Amino acid sequence: MNDFLIPANFEDSGKIMGLFSTRNVVEAVILVLPFAFCIFKLVPLSLTWKIILSSVFVIPVGGFALMGIRDDPLSIFVRTWFEWRKNRKILEYRGEID
Repeated sequence: MNDFLIPANFEDSGKIMGLFSTRNVVEAVILVLPFAFCIFKLVPLSLTWKIILSSVFVIPVGGFALMGIRDDPLSIFVRTWFEWRKNRKILEYRGEID
């Protein structure tokens, strides 16, 4: 009878700005740096076009990496997906069994 609902934001330690886990931020930086480097060093356009290209390609990749998939970092999702492809069965079930 004493069931307590603990909100998702109960423990915000280890999060940057209270939203993003440290692991997601590190993965986002690792994914964004090569894109930004390629755009700013290899593309032979003016600075304005380089900024436009980076806002079109770099910012969405970084945002997707910051959010993750189903509250998991991208690396965990990719590892789980490859395990599922290898075994082709249910790896984890997050629902309740009644």
